[in-house]
Amino acid sequence: MSFLTVVGHVNVDIILKIRQIPAFGSEEVKSIERKLGGTGANIAMFAASLGTPVDLISRVSRSFPEDMLLKLRNDHVNLKLEMTEDEGPFCYIADAGNNQIAYMYQGPMNSVGKDYEIESEFCHFATSNPEWILRLMRRAKGIKVFDPGQEVKYRWKQERIVEALRMADLVILNEAEFNYLSSFTRLDHEKTIVTLGDRGAIFRDELIPTERVAKASTLGAGDMFRGALYSSLFRGRSMKQAIVCANRITSFYLRNGGVAPKQLDWDETC
Repeated sequence: MSFLTVVGHVNVDIILKIRQIPAFGSEEVKSIERKLGGTGANIAMFAASLGTPVDLISRVSRSFPEDMLLKLRNDHVNLKLEMTEDEGPFCYIADAGNNQIAYMYQGPMNSVGKDYEIESEFCHFATSNPEWILRLMRRAKGIKVFDPGQEVKYRWKQERIVEALRMADLVILNEAEFNYLSSFTRLDHEKTIVTLGDRGAIFRDELIPTERVAKASTLGAGDMFRGALYSSLFRGRSMKQAIVCANRITSFYLRNGGVAPKQLDWDETC
C-alpha cells in the first residue's frame, strides 16, 4: 500500500518566459517550453523521487503525450489514470520569475471520475473537479489533506469549500488563498499550513522560516514543498519537523534551477 495518494491534475504545461506580468498592453515572450505539469503530477513526482511510495489519481486525454506519462512511471509513481476523448488538460503559464499567471484548459478534468477506495496513510486532494474531490474525500480512509490551490475561487462554490474544509484533517494554502477563505469561513489554525513564499510557512500560529533564494523562478516551488513534506513525514518526522525539511528541500530546488533532488542525506538535511 502506498504511503501517499495524490488526486489532481496531470497537464501539458506550455510555459512562456517573460520579463514581467504586464499591467496593460502586451509583453515579449523570451522563450517557450512544453513539459509535464499539473499539481497532481508535480507533487506525486517530487515525493516519489525522494523515495516515497505514491499513487496518483487523475484524468487525461487518450492523446496525452506518452513520453510525459513515462516520466511519472520512471519516477515510480503508481498511475491510476482515466483516459477520455477530451483534449488536455493544458495549462498556459506566463512565468516572470517570482510571479506567474496561468490559463487552464480543463478538458478531461471537467467531468467527475470514478470512485476509488483510497487506503493510503495520507491522501492529498489538489486541483481537480470539486464534485469528484468531495466524493473521494468521503471514501478516503487515511489522513485527508485539502489543497484547492489556484482553483479555489473560480471552480469551488463557497458551500462546497466549507464542506471540504470540514472533512479535511489538514489544509494547505498560500497566503492569498488563506485570506480569501477567511473572508467567509473560519479556518482551524490547528490543522492549517499557510505557505508564505520566501518567508516560510505558518503552522499552529508559529512562523517556520525558510532561506530566501534570490533571482530564482518560483514556478513549481509550492509543489516541491508539498512533495518534500510528505517525504519527510514518510521518514517519521513530526509535522513541524517535516515543514522545516520541506523548506530546506524547496530552497535546494530553487537554487538548482527548478530541479528536484534525487537523493538526500536525510539525517544531514533534516
